[in-house]
Amino acid sequence: MAADYFMWASHGFEAARQLRGSGDAARRHGHSFRVEGRRPVAPGELPSAVDLEAFFTRLQQTLRPLDYNDLNTVMGSVADDDLVCWMGERLELGVRLHLAAGPGQGVTREADGKIHGWLRDRFEAAHFLPHVPVGHKCGRLHGHGFEVVLHQPSGVSGMRLLREVWRGLRAQLHGRCLNELAGLDIPTSEGLAGWIWHQMQIRGSVLSAVTVYETATCGSTFDGLRYRIWKERSFDSAMRCLTHPDSAIHGIAGEILQPSTLWGHTYRLRLGLTAPLDALMGWAMDFGDVKRLFAPIYQQLDHHPLHERVPAGTTSALLEWIVTQTLPVLPMLDRVDLYETPQVGVIWSLPGGVSGPAA
Repeated sequence: MAADYFMWASHGFEAARQLRGSGDAARRHGHSFRVEGRRPVAPGELPSAVDLEAFFTRLQQTLRPLDYNDLNTVMGSVADDDLVCWMGERLELGVRLHLAAGPGQGVTREADGKIHGWLRDRFEAAHFLPHVPVGHKCGRLHGHGFEVVLHQPSGVSGMRLLREVWRGLRAQLHGRCLNELAGLDIPTSEGLAGWIWHQMQIRGSVLSAVTVYETATCGSTFDGLRYRIWKERSFDSAMRCLTHPDSAIHGIAGEILQPSTLWGHTYRLRLGLTAPLDALMGWAMDFGDVKRLFAPIYQQLDHHPLHERVPAGTTSALLEWIVTQTLPVLPMLDRVDLYETPQVGVIWSLPGGVSGPAA
């Protein structure tokens, strides 16, 4: 099955605005905004280092008029939806935008123009998994600081109503043992995402997805039809920049990178998998099994000169190598994100693998 590749870039800006309506938001106030953009590349192509830097620069230039400015003087309406539409009109067609606007909320504008609002919150709870093998650590009673992201189609209901409905449901989760809640006797992250989805629907909230972060590096998303899980790892490695021999490019920080420049990154890698839930275990796959099966590949990445394994010396070529090595041991893999810095990265995805909340 043919896969797609995407470029990813992220940039922030500081700005003030005054929203319509009443309450705190109606007073002039300011935020640290963060924008993530994702753009597809031509079928069958890998994004080059030059393409990736150009996309980041384009995003940076698009946001420059907003930085340290009063947004009401730049555009007519300054709600989150209006902000991402303003950005989308100034970027290339096909770019997906994910805007974090203030603490715990924002909007996502899909490549086709559809907009989803999202709300992010946290609760503390205990749980255990009742059917895991003897000795499995998750069979012991333990706890997490769970984070939940609720995604809502734009125009369905206001963020204030979504927040109110969630506040009532959160009160049932916070400071509890999840196994004691009706319908949540197998509280995996997948089970919790599905339970929250159905409970919010019962309470009248129409959602497009629910994402649960069990930890900072693993979690799941349920969109009403399927469950997707992810597991993140980071690795610290060197890479030799091998661009076209007649060229020199600017790095993300503005420095000139000559061909064969040796540098390094703390790479962040996210493995995404889709599979039906195991009826007994309540998960698509054990996060521990994902980590264990990926370990031999990870050991070839962490604290190594990666250009010895990937002669092209680009992040895209490294991503392609990781996918090739991983698919035989994790055949449910449908998406891999590889971020070389907090500002730029590349994504590999099978058809459908880029749907959902992850930018």
